[in-house]
Amino acid sequence: MQLYLNDTSPVARLVLVTALEAGVEDLQLCWVDPWASPESLTELNPFAAVPTLKPDTGKAIFESLFICQYLLGQCRKNTIVKLSDADDLHRLSMGKALMEMMLRCVISQRFDAQAENSDLYKRSKTGIGRALAVIDEAFQAPPENGTSGFTMADLYLALAVSYVRSKMPDLFKEKATSSTLAKVERWEKRRAFELTTPQALKAKPATLAALRG
Repeated sequence: MQLYLNDTSPVARLVLVTALEAGVEDLQLCWVDPWASPESLTELNPFAAVPTLKPDTGKAIFESLFICQYLLGQCRKNTIVKLSDADDLHRLSMGKALMEMMLRCVISQRFDAQAENSDLYKRSKTGIGRALAVIDEAFQAPPENGTSGFTMADLYLALAVSYVRSKMPDLFKEKATSSTLAKVERWEKRRAFELTTPQALKAKPATLAALRG
């Protein structure tokens, strides 16, 4: 399998963390700049977006959650618990929406120096702030390193909260509770999180095994 990604995408990081946590073994990492729309990527994904997974058989898979679902289906180890009820789906929707709002802000700033003055940016930031203020009830602390017992909803929400903390530290400090801070700090100490920070991914390892070290 081949995973097309870059070193700054938080949704590509979601796939990497999922693969590491689930014990995926055979995964090649193909580093691309999606904004350059390289042919190697557009041949698989007409939207030129990362992450994109090229399975050993079948068509490419684009959306991060679908990629994660596919990877979990290929693993013998049941390390990430399946979603089971409305509360799980609530946490997943919170994490996905928070990540998407944050990505919208980051991308708009990339292309417009005045983005923070736009109504769309302000609306997104306001939504992020409201979510941070109430998210602790849904936000679960992680188990100890090397153990399972969490869902994709927990993982997605943890990565989304971590992403906001890194990109909007002032807003995070203002809106997030001390409990949310303590929980995200615990998540960030998990090995899969430490191995997949943008700084750590600058080395661009060729395989998941090389990333795992």
